[in-house]
Amino acid sequence: MIEVESLRKSFGRILALDDISFRVDKGELLGVIGPNGAGKTTAIRIIACILHPDKGSVKVAGLDVTKEPLKVKSMIGYLPEEPNLYERFTPRNLLRYFGELYGVPGHVLDERIDELLQLVGMEDRADDQINTFSKGLRQRVGIARALIHDPPILILDEPTMGLDPATATSIREFIRELKGDKTMILCTHYMEEADYLCDRVAILNQGRVLDVGTPQELKSKIKGDLALEIDLVDPSRVNLDFLEELRGVKNIRLDGDKMEVSLKERDAIPDIIRMLEGNVYSVNTRETTLDDVFIEMVHSDELDYN
Repeated sequence: MIEVESLRKSFGRILALDDISFRVDKGELLGVIGPNGAGKTTAIRIIACILHPDKGSVKVAGLDVTKEPLKVKSMIGYLPEEPNLYERFTPRNLLRYFGELYGVPGHVLDERIDELLQLVGMEDRADDQINTFSKGLRQRVGIARALIHDPPILILDEPTMGLDPATATSIREFIRELKGDKTMILCTHYMEEADYLCDRVAILNQGRVLDVGTPQELKSKIKGDLALEIDLVDPSRVNLDFLEELRGVKNIRLDGDKMEVSLKERDAIPDIIRMLEGNVYSVNTRETTLDDVFIEMVHSDELDYN
């Protein structure tokens, strides 16, 4: 559905995208994660025909974004990090305005507006001015605006950034309900959000794609399925070489008096504790998260790059 090939974009001396490539299949939700300045927003703005690439190509349903931008735009609903809504409008008037801009037939538009207002939980505030709304309510209106022309593709840039936990959860559940019906790209800083929502995740750093895969595939590349967190009595007594040779150990990270052991097999735990003998204050286990993968990949990339 979306094919990005060798995409490059600079702003003066700043290289925002450095020959990145990825794809989004029809009906898939691809998460794009990365630190500030990684190139996430630049990439999706090129896909949405807001920016022009310096090099490379982007095709949406076979259409080149630089050659047929109007056709591509008609297929995409785009929610920027700041929706920039017309604050003197009401949600109903705003949706009607954008529906008319997209050429939604009049006999369809009113019904479509009512459906969207109900879908995003805004039917009770449909005729209030937007300048009276919280950020969470504005995000709901922004999502409805992105969907007004019923596009097959939805691009969301940090849709839950700065929202309270209850509102963020509500927005995530709404996005989850759209899975399969829409082809979606979700840019987010929240690793648990990407893990929960996305079919696949692309990790960006310094304008480059570090890896793309399902959350589970990415976790298995970097970490084991289980992490063992150990508070040590004396870190100097730890023989990391011996521990790393144990069957079932994926990797070990020592930070002061805290040690994290990534495991491929839970059966390795007794052997680890036995080798540490009396050098343990406490031991905890937890499942590996996408946050672990992100931190380790970005850290390794920056060490290699520098």
